[in-house]
Amino acid sequence: MTSAAKHRLLLAALVGGLALVLMPLTVEAASGKWIDEITALTMDHQELAKLSGRERGYDDYLEQIAIVRVALTAGDVKRTNVAMNRLMDMLEADAKGGGIPVWSAKTIFDFCGKVTPNAYHDYRRHNPELSKGGFDYWADEVFDPGDSG
Repeated sequence: MTSAAKHRLLLAALVGGLALVLMPLTVEAASGKWIDEITALTMDHQELAKLSGRERGYDDYLEQIAIVRVALTAGDVKRTNVAMNRLMDMLEADAKGGGIPVWSAKTIFDFCGKVTPNAYHDYRRHNPELSKGGFDYWADEVFDPGDSG
């Protein structure tokens, strides 16, 4: 076997091995399980909001999640990234006085940052390691049932 053939064989083995290692990550991201989990959490919060008649406040978020899902299903990474970042921006803005409770916006925002694959959001901004206890970008003078500190 020539030296060039050995190099091609080695390169093929490396690429194949790398593909096997990365495949579970790609399959998980493409499966959309993470967007299903975000949808379920948001719908749970919407259901809880029915007790105070504020369930309509979640409609815009669920619509944005549907946009994320369409982009993800189409396999469009860039559009998914833009749509997911828009959702997280909406959650940040709402926590400053919008239609859903602050604790709810924070909880959904934190969860999005934890389950969304890095390719689909600005993980440098939504990284759980950035702050103690999660993505606490807002003032802490409000009741936050998820706060342990």
